[in-house]
Amino acid sequence: MPELYLRLLDRILTPILLILAVFLFLRGHNEPGGGFIAGLAAAAAFQLQILSRGDEYVRRLIGPYLHPMAGIGLLVAGAAALIGFRQGGFFKGVWASIHLGQLELDFGTPQLFDLGVFLVVVAVVTSFLLGLSKSEASEGGEEA
Repeated sequence: MPELYLRLLDRILTPILLILAVFLFLRGHNEPGGGFIAGLAAAAAFQLQILSRGDEYVRRLIGPYLHPMAGIGLLVAGAAALIGFRQGGFFKGVWASIHLGQLELDFGTPQLFDLGVFLVVVAVVTSFLLGLSKSEASEGGEEA
């Protein structure tokens, strides 16, 4: 059974880690950060969930989505690379602007690539952490 202090830390640090992951993801194409480090921060939040609530809880919550998430991430990153062909080069940056009143949002293939990397890193690292935390009871019993 997880300790009381881990459950308390989980309630406090998981939202902070997820907000940090969003922050790192959004600033990554202009400054240090991006999909990889944001994925590691999100995976750290899931590791805290594994430690505080147990691997079975996290396995039920996000386990079925991990492999599809990795596949979608690879497709998104590959699509970002191929969209550059439209502008004349592999991995060439393509940008689009959305105007919402006086607010202008710029989106481009670097963010799309970072999104793919983020999805792959979260899925692979969380799958690895779940594999490391697999208990003997969930493996089918004790060996003789």
